[in-house]
Amino acid sequence: MRCGILHGAFFRMATAFGDPYAIIPLFLAGFTGSRLLIGLIVSLVEAVGILPQLAVARTLQRRPNIAKPLMLTGIWTRCAVWGLIAATALLLPQGSLWIPFLFVGLIIIYSLGGGLAVLPFQKVISETIPPKHRSSFFGGRLASGGLLAVLAGFVVKQVLGNESLAWPRNYGILFLCSFAALALAYTAMSRVQFLKTEDPVPRSVPPFRKEIQRMLRDYPVLKRLIAVHIFSGGLVLVLPFLTLYATRDLGLPLKWVGFFIVAQTTGAILSNLAWIPLGNRIGTRSVISSGLGMAALGLSLILIAKNGPALLPAFLLCGGAASALIVGFKGYILELGTPENRPLLFALESTLLMPLRFMPLLGGLLADLFGTRPLIYIGIALLLGGLISVHRLCEPRTGDPVCGPSKLRNGFSHKERKKVARNLRARPKAWKILKDLEDPKQEYVKPRLTNRVEATLEEENQYSNT
Repeated sequence: MRCGILHGAFFRMATAFGDPYAIIPLFLAGFTGSRLLIGLIVSLVEAVGILPQLAVARTLQRRPNIAKPLMLTGIWTRCAVWGLIAATALLLPQGSLWIPFLFVGLIIIYSLGGGLAVLPFQKVISETIPPKHRSSFFGGRLASGGLLAVLAGFVVKQVLGNESLAWPRNYGILFLCSFAALALAYTAMSRVQFLKTEDPVPRSVPPFRKEIQRMLRDYPVLKRLIAVHIFSGGLVLVLPFLTLYATRDLGLPLKWVGFFIVAQTTGAILSNLAWIPLGNRIGTRSVISSGLGMAALGLSLILIAKNGPALLPAFLLCGGAASALIVGFKGYILELGTPENRPLLFALESTLLMPLRFMPLLGGLLADLFGTRPLIYIGIALLLGGLISVHRLCEPRTGDPVCGPSKLRNGFSHKERKKVARNLRARPKAWKILKDLEDPKQEYVKPRLTNRVEATLEEENQYSNT
């Protein structure tokens, strides 16, 4: 868990130096004034990484022991690629036509590396961190990373505010800092300990098509979750163009971008003081709902802001909202699945969410056609739609059948616990097993304890029939 938090901290710092929604659009604006093209390239950063995930999920089902090699291949490929991006911006002649083409090609490879690494990383989290502590884990990653990202924001202010550094050299320095932070993050990530499976022989899995159909049938809430997630894309629709709006439409100097990054990360840090206990005590659905409301409020403030200081509270709220949505959606999927099917569940959700990855492309098209302010209104409308739809989601930890096979996920549903309790009160050994099931500290061994209780119930039935 400690290595995972260190990875999250330095990765968040690396992201602040090369933020796809704040820094990269400004870097690309040096090549083109088309926000459609900028939105397309920003979309590729997220979308291309989805392509290998279903294949990776199937591979992990058949060969669980290959998870760590896959993760290491993905993360170090990403690190090397970001180093090449920094070298391209620093060493090639200014104005070289090679820079945009190399940047796009390297970004695609970087995104593919993420597609290889994300599912193995989610696998180790789901296997080693109990559900009631996952909000704390993700919140801890965001909080510690936020502190480093604030420091990165002040560095961004100094670099972009230095008029002696011409484009693209100033962005090359930021990309080099991002590469150094990535190297530290992936060093910590490489030390994460995976659980070793007892049987290294490749497992037989059902046909791919039948497995997908079964997942959609067993988890009817997944379709509703996808709808809420797409509505939450109202924030992603607008984010890549906010720094362009501030510097081009409002005429603010580039150094303000550093302040916006500081405000955004400060919002993420402060909001985690609320998201962690909210997710742990009430549930992840309430975290998602809070994030949607905060995002709508943040975008509304941007519409009335006329200068840099007035924009800072808006970026603060957007940072808190993004943090809530990350903690909420990741925690929801982790609680929804079982240890065996979580990689496929993550991959299926990511594949169904492919339209969400192209929200920046849609945002660029709308910004070119109508301008940034109408784009912000559209983003707010989507977020309000998500705020209405989120109430149709079940809460996984309550054992609601709509959430899927709760008996396999959490041991027993509430009704099953009551039924078992009536049958086992006279049997102290079995009663102790049942109490262990209700103890959150026993999360690692719940599947084994579940089997033991079922075996005890079978003995009870045989005894009653004789």
